[in-house]
Amino acid sequence: MKPHTTIRTRFPSSRMKNAMLALAPLAALTIAAVSGRHAQADDPNLAAFNERCATRLSVALLGKSADATLLASQSPQSSVDTLLKSPDFIERFSSFVNAQMNAGPGTAPKEDAVYYMTQFVLQQNKPWKDVFTGPYKFDADAKTGAVSVTADPEGLGYFRSPPWLVRYAGNENEGLKLATAFRMVNNTTGLDLIPSVAKPGEDRTANGRASEGCKTCHFDGWYALDKVATVLSRKQVDADGNITFSQGTFGAPQQILGGKMIANDKELVTALVESESFKFNSCRLAFRFMYGRAENTCEAPLFDQCTDALEKSGSIQSAIAVIAKDKGFCQ
Repeated sequence: MKPHTTIRTRFPSSRMKNAMLALAPLAALTIAAVSGRHAQADDPNLAAFNERCATRLSVALLGKSADATLLASQSPQSSVDTLLKSPDFIERFSSFVNAQMNAGPGTAPKEDAVYYMTQFVLQQNKPWKDVFTGPYKFDADAKTGAVSVTADPEGLGYFRSPPWLVRYAGNENEGLKLATAFRMVNNTTGLDLIPSVAKPGEDRTANGRASEGCKTCHFDGWYALDKVATVLSRKQVDADGNITFSQGTFGAPQQILGGKMIANDKELVTALVESESFKFNSCRLAFRFMYGRAENTCEAPLFDQCTDALEKSGSIQSAIAVIAKDKGFCQ
């Protein structure tokens, strides 16, 4: 078995339309800014510069052309906080996050738990971490398929939501939720792994995963997937193929995440969102949303400002605002 290898490619989710459409116009604006007439803060035609800045901000944050008020503004970036409260921003960013945190397109609204939980947190002006640890539950009505986010003292963001659990239950023979374990770590810290392709006769049991080719990812790394999965509920399948989970029944506490003793899913996710990796990944997400790419090395000071803003306010909007208000964004 080959070990998991780090990758950067992500697949879009069923809510990816707005996020994907945004990249093309944003890229076009970027190209326009560096060819022909330059969009610089010292542009002698200040009105033209402000219009370009307004357009870029509106496309990046709202996914549409700037309105007349923003186009006429003498300081478009002073409107960033207002734009971040817009329903258009909430829809756009929720779609973007959903596309980033799912393995592929969903087939029904119930498979877009990330979208609905992100939308709820933004609409209610809750801390960004509540998407992952908040006392809420996302679920779908069995008869109508209608989806909703509701208060639930036993909730854990979308991580305990039935549709999400079923989607990422995985296929490990003993019901160990390796896929769930990976998704929890990936969605919070940005860890990117891809499993090796099984070969005929290859041992895919715990013994096989502990072999030399696989143990790095499954047992030795800070994210050791088998150890993470051990503290989660187990997948159970009845005679009719219905999937249930042994909620509340966890394995022995595991030493993971750089030496922490973790006993259950709540302790796991809480530790993940309290880590530096969570803040780093959140700001990397913000850069991708605004620029359509990850941050560059030369942007380290701005990246630090982003993580500081997130730590101080707890709001992802504040992190995005740092990037949107930076003078380099409109140049």
